[in-house]
Amino acid sequence: MKLELEFDDRGQRREHTLELHPSAGDGATRGRWRFRLGHAAGEMRSADWAAVGPGAYSILLGPRSYEARVLPATGPALPGETRYVVAVGGREYGVRLFDLRSRRRRGTMEGGEGPQEILAPMPGRVVKVLAAEGQDVQSGEGILVIEAMKMQNELKAPRAGRVEKIYVREGFGVETGAKLLRLA
Repeated sequence: MKLELEFDDRGQRREHTLELHPSAGDGATRGRWRFRLGHAAGEMRSADWAAVGPGAYSILLGPRSYEARVLPATGPALPGETRYVVAVGGREYGVRLFDLRSRRRRGTMEGGEGPQEILAPMPGRVVKVLAAEGQDVQSGEGILVIEAMKMQNELKAPRAGRVEKIYVREGFGVETGAKLLRLA
């Protein structure tokens, strides 16, 4: 399982890619996880963990032992986002987890200022390009149709703007996260 992790350490935000592989244990009260934090070439490490109470975990990472308290965070969350407050060693961290597919999808749907790359939310085939380069589009207007698993999905403009560049043509196969078009 690959996740994107953002945590707030006393106002300083850090982002990491986290790759997790359960390798032993019952998965509910104890286990072992192999994990990689950072880029794909990073070192794979192991950690043993055990639930010691509601939201409390004992974690063995190499020769060191940690106690972590994990609570759901309050407040609004984005689609595909899970938020926690994690306390370790007397420090508290705000943690946001995104599975990579949800994070890519979120990137295609958020509005904002300036140029925005619209990315494929899933692998599939471009069935129809509904917009043209230089065309003005309104928020929510259909801009492209992708077929995935025999279903057609219309992608809509996340905000009003002008189609600056179209990277694909009808019939093109695309992977998740592929650039489809740029909205200015």
